[in-house]
Amino acid sequence: MNFGESVKEEIFSKPIKEAHCKKAFLAGIVRGNGVLFEGEGGGYGLSFKIAGEKRAIAVSELMSDVFGFDIREISVAEDRLNRREIFEITITGAEAYKTLFELGILKDAADGGSEVSGFFGDITERECCFKAFIRGLFVSAGSCTVPSGKEASKTGYHLELCFSHAATAELTSAELFRRGIKSNITRRKDSFVLYIKSAEEIKDFIAFLPAPVSVLKLTDVMIAREILNVSNRRKNCDLGNVNRQIEAQEKILRAIDAIESSRGLDALRPELKATAKARKEYADDTLIELAQRLSITKSCLNHRLRKIAEIAAATETNRET
Repeated sequence: MNFGESVKEEIFSKPIKEAHCKKAFLAGIVRGNGVLFEGEGGGYGLSFKIAGEKRAIAVSELMSDVFGFDIREISVAEDRLNRREIFEITITGAEAYKTLFELGILKDAADGGSEVSGFFGDITERECCFKAFIRGLFVSAGSCTVPSGKEASKTGYHLELCFSHAATAELTSAELFRRGIKSNITRRKDSFVLYIKSAEEIKDFIAFLPAPVSVLKLTDVMIAREILNVSNRRKNCDLGNVNRQIEAQEKILRAIDAIESSRGLDALRPELKATAKARKEYADDTLIELAQRLSITKSCLNHRLRKIAEIAAATETNRET
């Protein structure tokens, strides 16, 4: 189970106590992927989808509790890509009409008929109901991935809510921003996607739902990834230092060889000659180890090696002229 599905599992694991929050949660689910259609003999029909049998049963029972009727039309389709079953719940006739009005999706129109109401209405006025609505919205139209397993280095943090209209995506983004959660919107084919890529912002979103267990899981992932990043940076830094040391060592050995073949090491001052011979004899020594062999400081050793390199460069220049 991926991280987004575990968040949804946590959402369904917590029973909703207040009747108004139950309606808000169901409204979020229906708004997330619900479809209105014309029923037989006129009127509205409503259908929406839920992934997983347990969740579909939970939503059916919740609707029965809120509206007082049993769900009679449920169809099942296989989602082969995600290896799961998708349950489509369909409501028609007077029951659909009642559901749509009580969830604040339809309202009375001026001409005596009905019309679709605003995305956030009376049903989300209470903050607890707004949170329940967002939970329902995430359950039906949301997903979330975090770095994990062998592919952790190739994946990032990503949370999204998918909408069929730009206005609802923008309105949801604005409402979340009012509560301190930043998001962006992009178009994907015929959909408008509200997305969050910052790990901290995703954590804020999940904490807002609230889903505290998932927040702790995400925090563990963030800490583990930061430790890995620090470790990689140190390895890269260490590797860079080793490479630089090898290059410097090879450069000074070439300089010593150049002096030896042109002038001979006996032409060097005694301390430089001793240093050159020691560098060749103990080529694998670090600068600290070589300095200890010569009973001098590392600073003094560096000074001598620079002097040897300068002499080699001058020798090469004279040879060219």
